Amino acid sequence: MIEKGRGALFRRDLEWGYIIERGNEVHIVTTIDDPPALFLASMPGTGSKGTVAWGSVRPDGTIEGMVLMQGKQDERYRDDPSNLTAEATVHVRWHRPGLSDDAQMVPVLELRHDGVRVRGPVTFFSP
Repeated sequence: MIEKGRGALFRRDLEWGYIIERGNEVHIVTTIDDPPALFLASMPGTGSKGTVAWGSVRPDGTIEGMVLMQGKQDERYRDDPSNLTAEATVHVRWHRPGLSDDAQMVPVLELRHDGVRVRGPVTFFSP
């Protein structure tokens, strides 16, 4: 269904709300007392469960990753696929020509049930 007059290219009404694609945005709107969620998952035995990433498109169309947030099984428990202890990591690109894309992605923040690890010094600032 097209939402007229609002620039939407696509709208799908569902029993719990609706999804709109408008230009370069996707809106997930709930009309019930339960917030919308985007759920990423993978099969047991795979470490990474999903990634949200931001990047830049080169003139040749190649997408270069710049920042990513990844949800995964805690690295310390990967030998047991049934252990669902999790971690979340944030990686940012440190541009170093000559290195592979993966090698340029530096983990800067790691969140686990038993602590937070930050790469490098932490600076607190106020606006």
